[in-house]
Amino acid sequence: MTTRLLFLDDSGKPELSHPSRAVVLGGLSIPSVHVPVLARRLLGAKAKFFPNRGQPAEWELKSIDSVRPNPWKRRKNRDFVQEMLRIVGGLGCTLYSVGFEKSQLKHPLKLETVLPLQVQVAVEHFSVECRLEQSVGVVVIDRSSHHLDALTSTSVASFVAAHRLPLHRGVYFAASHTSEALQVADLVSGVSRRHIEGDASMAAVAHEMDAVCNVSPANGASTHTGREFRNRILLFR
Repeated sequence: MTTRLLFLDDSGKPELSHPSRAVVLGGLSIPSVHVPVLARRLLGAKAKFFPNRGQPAEWELKSIDSVRPNPWKRRKNRDFVQEMLRIVGGLGCTLYSVGFEKSQLKHPLKLETVLPLQVQVAVEHFSVECRLEQSVGVVVIDRSSHHLDALTSTSVASFVAAHRLPLHRGVYFAASHTSEALQVADLVSGVSRRHIEGDASMAAVAHEMDAVCNVSPANGASTHTGREFRNRILLFR
């Protein structure tokens, strides 16, 4: 049986005091055998498009440096994102986003409540990929605080066990600066958040990311709850 990994990173904060207007969890699903290939190709792309930043393995590409209005005007940032999409599109990947507009909230929420919920939703749909491929799923998240990581891990473990999903119960945490896959997840979350917030310059690339999906819409796949499989999910609507 093969293994499929889901790398997750978030953008925005749910607290009303935070300037973000949306909160998004971005994800990259990839067969485990392709993770080293992804890393090599993305390191090559970083070296090609950002030759003045030094050794590509020694610096982290963050969405905040690429997809905000001013950085997005630079051709090299737009070209790098297109190259990233080309790379992941050829490796059997799916790009996920689970987000919401803060204006849709009925009452204030904290990250400790929102993040475990978003991860559960991502896992619900990711498990469809695993079931169809007869793969075992593994979730890897950009590490945060010990308290938040523990809450998220416990939540996912209970969710996976309760619904007998084809995933490892444990959640694994990694540092994004050492993981090109997590850097992709960060870019996905950043683009999706800006798109939800109404940034028209993100619309085309957001739709291109939605199109990177390993599950054909013609499949008619659904989750264990009966919901239609999607790789882009908007909450609280």
